[in-house]
Order: sequence, then structure tokens, then C-alpha cells
Amino acid sequence: MSFFRTLPTKLSFNTNEKIQIANAELTSGDFAIAIDILNATDSYVTNIEFAVKFKSIDKFYLFNGKEFYFAQSVNIKPYTRYFLDPFLLDERFYDARAIDIYISKYTCDGKTIPCSEKKYEINLPVIPEKKRAQIKDTLGEGIKTYGENQIDFWRCACGFINEKENTECDFCGRNKSFVLNNLTEPLINSKILNVIENTRSTSDINLKTLETHLTQTNLSKIAPNIESLKSDRTNDVSLKKPRKFSGKIIFFSLVLIFILSIISILIINFTVVSRNENKIEDARALALSGEYNEALEVYKEATKEKTTPEISKEIEKLKKLVQSNEFYQKGIEFYREKNYIDSASNFKKVIQEDDKNYSSAQDKLLSIDNIILTNVKSLYTENKISNALSLLNSYLEVVPESAKATTLKKEIESKNAIDLNKKGVQRENFEKENDYTDAAQTAKKSSELLHTYRNVATEKANLRKEPSVDSEIIKILEKGTELYILETKIEQGERIWCHVEVKSTVSGENTTGWISDKTLN
Repeated sequence: MSFFRTLPTKLSFNTNEKIQIANAELTSGDFAIAIDILNATDSYVTNIEFAVKFKSIDKFYLFNGKEFYFAQSVNIKPYTRYFLDPFLLDERFYDARAIDIYISKYTCDGKTIPCSEKKYEINLPVIPEKKRAQIKDTLGEGIKTYGENQIDFWRCACGFINEKENTECDFCGRNKSFVLNNLTEPLINSKILNVIENTRSTSDINLKTLETHLTQTNLSKIAPNIESLKSDRTNDVSLKKPRKFSGKIIFFSLVLIFILSIISILIINFTVVSRNENKIEDARALALSGEYNEALEVYKEATKEKTTPEISKEIEKLKKLVQSNEFYQKGIEFYREKNYIDSASNFKKVIQEDDKNYSSAQDKLLSIDNIILTNVKSLYTENKISNALSLLNSYLEVVPESAKATTLKKEIESKNAIDLNKKGVQRENFEKENDYTDAAQTAKKSSELLHTYRNVATEKANLRKEPSVDSEIIKILEKGTELYILETKIEQGERIWCHVEVKSTVSGENTTGWISDKTLN
């Protein structure tokens, strides 16, 4: 076909596509579609297909907007600008003066990738051949079009459309700020104008003509000739294509990478160890303040990668404290519900190492002891003997060391009259003065006495049949008599009764009975 004017090409695309159309236009002479492709991937493209709609000079779609598909076998290298062989058009398309185009699919690494769904559209700039040549002379071979900034993307001067977050062009590597501050259409026009104005060999009239021709925005242009396009366009390799290095450079680079990796690992390990040590200190502080669950979580976080036997022991101890705290909380709940047996059962499981809860748990046990005994006496007064014994038995199953409960049970079972008005502390003969108002300390001492050898520390000591000052005296022991403590019962606020075994120095026989701890060393 003879020369004719063409309108802007509309390109449909997605911003994440790495294989793009840089330019597409109708040509004169041999009526055809000329297309430039940019491959910004590390793979070879072996086939590519385009979907094209044709429009008239009045911008109306021909063929009712039908899409025509054009495909070509190619060998587009990675990071290459590739000028396809023009697609020749027959007489059906002679009225076409503009096209809408997009890549419908391509084959890469043996896989055919469809890409028909497009989100964005852009009109490619209309750059007459004379102006294109001036841009090339003024700015260099790599400037193929104008830089352009849109809301969702930006277009580099090489023709590649980048996502808006990209600070460098994915194809040529040009800086986004540089492109948009130097290579947009107005700025390129300004640079061309400066060149023209500095041209001494051109008359003023010709300069004015050139200014108008080369610095205006074009809405149409004379369709380029295929032959001129072939001579002007080359299949360029992007500067961003991976470079080849010599074996020596590669070797030293690998050594450097290895050394840096080792240093990085050491720094990371040091940082991690330091961070974990700080976390462990934080965990210890939390544990001391009674925040057991929080402390355990921090310990776990700090020992994900590595731990030591010492830290493992601390964690195991903390797990016991967490469990102890849970028992205490359950004990409080049952206590509020006046379920004193279950409450005592949980308070008994609070361990001595639990500084946060142990003392309070022992105080609660003392309170429960008094409540149970009061309730038993009330039942006894109401002549509900079986109920009283049932309550005592349930309580003694949980707190067998309660001396008062044990004595009270024996009194009821032996049908002895219970002195309900008995008040105050009953003294046992020969006892030393000891303070047992602290329930936690009393419980601790009771535990320490258990299964130990002791000696009578007072001038004499009563060995009784039961753990009560009202019980029958079996024998009076002399000072220095050695005995072994089998079990203990706490008479809260008064004394600890020790069930002991004493060996006679005369007969060699063993005698068992109960003795007050206040008479022992």
C-alpha cells in the first residue's frame, strides 16, 4: 500500500507480565503489522501469539470488533528486545488505520502460557520516524519511547511497563526517578529543542519548522515503511542481562560469599544467643514475681533452638510451679464454693517452692481445719454421729496429718463425751516454747521432721497413745532418748505430733507412740 496516516495503537496488558509489547504499528509499502517484543525473563520464548482488533481512520472497529490472531515461531533470548517479522495483511484489512493489541499466549521453556485476561490499557505514543531518529541522535540508542507515569504503573523509556512499586525498570534497569524526571515527552521535547537551538548551520526559518515538527505531541503519523523499520530496528540485548564472568572472578566471588556467609552466621548466632540470654533473664524475673505461665512462655521462646541442662532443669521446675499455681487457683474456687474437702485437696498440692502461693495455701488449710472441726462438732451436737464421722473421714483422707481431726474422730468412735467448750492452747508437760502461728512454717517443719532420727531435748517427754494431750501416756522418756519419726500430724497453732518408734535400752524392744515436737531437738 502507498503511504497513509496511522492512529495510536491501544495496548492491553497486566503490570506483572515480563514479556511485553514495546511497540506495534501498521506499516506502508507491504501492508503489515510490525511488533517489538521485550523479554524481561531468564527464559527463551519460542512462540508468541497476538490478539488484534482493527479500527478505521474514524476510530470505528472493523469487522464488528472481531479479534484476529497472529502467531509466530521465534527465538527471543532472555532480556532481549526483539523485532518480529512483520505480519503481512491482505486486502480485507486495507481500511485499517489503527489497532488494539495484546499478547494472547506464548511458549516459554516448553510451556504454553495463556494470558488473555488483561486489566490495563494504554495508548502507545505516536512518534514519527524523523522524531524517533532525533531522539536516538540526542539521547542515545536505548531511548525508544517516552517515560510515562500512571496511577498503577510506570512506563520506562525502553518501552517496558513496570509495576508502580518498582524503583528500577525490570527490563533495562533504569531508575524510575531518573526516567520520570528526565525522559517524559515534555522533557525529551525540551532536550531536542535545546539541540535544535544550538544548531548553527540551520536557518531561522528551518529551525522554526524543526521546532514545530519535532516538539509537538502527535496524534497520528505517516505509517513507516517495512524496509526502513528493518534497517532501523535491531534485536537488542538489555543491559540488565546477566553478565558472564571469568573463572577467576567467579572463584574469588564464591570465596568472598563463603567468608561473608560464615561471618553472617557468626553474627546471627551471637545475636540470637544474646537475645535468648536476655529472654531467659526476663523469664527468671517473671518467675520470681509469680508470673509462672508468662515465664514459661518466655523460656520456651528462648530455648527453641538450643538449651542447656541447667536451663532444662529451670524449665521443669517452672512447670511444677505452673501446676502448683493451678492447684492453688482451684483450691480458691472450691473454698469460695464452700467445698472444703476438694479445696483442701488442691491446697495440699501446692509445693513449698511456690513462694507465691505456698504460705497462703497453708493458711487456707488451717482455716479449713477449723471449719471442718466446727462443722463436725455441730453435727455431733445435733446427734448426727454418722454424718460427723463421714465428714471427718473424708477430711482425714485428704489431710491425714490433722492431729485435732484424728483425736476428734477417736473420741467420737469411742463414744467419749466431747468437750465442746474446750478453748485455748492445752500445754503438754515438758514442752519448750515454740511459735506455730505461721501455718506455712509449721507445714515445712512437719515435712522436715518426717523420717528422721531425733533425740529428746527436754528433761523428760511424754510418749502418748494418740496425738493429743488428753491421750494416755505410754511412757515417759528421758532426755537424750533417740527415736525415729514415722509420721507427723499438725495440731495447728499448737504443736506437731510425731509418731515415733523408740528402742528400749533394757529389753531391746521397740515401742511406738506420739510425742510433741516441742520436746525434741
